[in-house]
Amino acid sequence: MRKIVRKANQSDLDDITEIHHKSFVRQSASKQWIESTLAAYPRYFCYLIENEKTCGYIFWAQKSGFRAEVILELDQIAIHPDFQGLGLSKILIVESLKNVEKELSVKNQKIKSVLVSTGVNNFARKIYEDLLNANEVAIITDLYSSPEVYLKADREDLVFLN
Repeated sequence: MRKIVRKANQSDLDDITEIHHKSFVRQSASKQWIESTLAAYPRYFCYLIENEKTCGYIFWAQKSGFRAEVILELDQIAIHPDFQGLGLSKILIVESLKNVEKELSVKNQKIKSVLVSTGVNNFARKIYEDLLNANEVAIITDLYSSPEVYLKADREDLVFLN
């Protein structure tokens, strides 16, 4: 399977909406959520991974305004259930983050830190810790259905960008 990570756009709305709907079953209004996020560039950087069809997507958000040193949050990532377990999320994170860094450099910006949040017991936590070298900075209870862990990686921790 040839995997391509590319910038998402409004023409990808239906594919990304389907993945969102299947991945986040407790959330409603998938199409409106995705449409508004896709329209929020450069506040949000939206990428997808595809072969013959869209397999997953990722949203990166600039936090607290447009700054020279960007605090970037992995806002949301999802892989279509038919393609889970193939390592696509790791490829999507690495390749999209490389692309975001290139986009930022054109505007004389650079990544200072990356923030990620997920459920304390979510399998994705290990991916973020291993891939991003992210460290736990906080746990918030009563935020969602279970405690949420916040992880942070500084730019120098992102070895695949060096």
